[in-house]
Amino acid sequence: MSSDSTPLAPHVTPTWRDAFVLELRLRDVRGDAIGDALAEVDAHCADSGQDAATAFGDPAGYARGLADVLPTHRRTPARDVVAVVLQTAGVMGTVWSVPPWLRGEPLTASTGPVVTAVLCLVVAVVLCLAPARPLGWFARARWWQAALAGAAATVAVVAPGALLPNAPLTAPSAPLAAASILLLAVGAAALFLDGTLSDDVRGPGDAAPRRHPRLRAALLSTALPAVALLVAGGLALLPL
Repeated sequence: MSSDSTPLAPHVTPTWRDAFVLELRLRDVRGDAIGDALAEVDAHCADSGQDAATAFGDPAGYARGLADVLPTHRRTPARDVVAVVLQTAGVMGTVWSVPPWLRGEPLTASTGPVVTAVLCLVVAVVLCLAPARPLGWFARARWWQAALAGAAATVAVVAPGALLPNAPLTAPSAPLAAASILLLAVGAAALFLDGTLSDDVRGPGDAAPRRHPRLRAALLSTALPAVALLVAGGLALLPL
């Protein structure tokens, strides 16, 4: 999912251009449609001598108005939610179950972390169903605002589990590790097959996406599972 739109809009300031593309991306507008819209903005700026902010105003606001009439990726909310839940559950399950499995031990947890994991799944589903507003805010916020909001969200998710009694829970680690790794693989495949990761922003004259988008999509879709497995392997090496 490339947002390298500099060749398409040399007459548009980078900050305006990036905010415009980001807002349309968050609203699932197709890459070719984003390229067409950006080319029109650039042509107007080149012909009139105006900058994009003067001619079109706030980039996010202008993008929101266009998003209602531009073609978007077809989304199936139920499928998207299932994919996000599988990937999130796979990451958490891998980090929890692989270390004790590699050490030949059962998985031992407590009520608090389990509740926190469930709340993380709820947050993931909410972001999947309505990503534009929260993700757009984080993208436009100053670093300290994003840090404060992220810290507050973390406390809100972790606090309920920390306040609950620590009842121990034990389960065999091998089947849980296998199931978690399978969830990671299914989630990565669903993300790759979704097609949005290989949807480049391209202009009217570009017949095809650039720079091996399928390979890039494969790398992006496997990045999270790879990180989860590396973290789990590192935790398994730590002394108890």
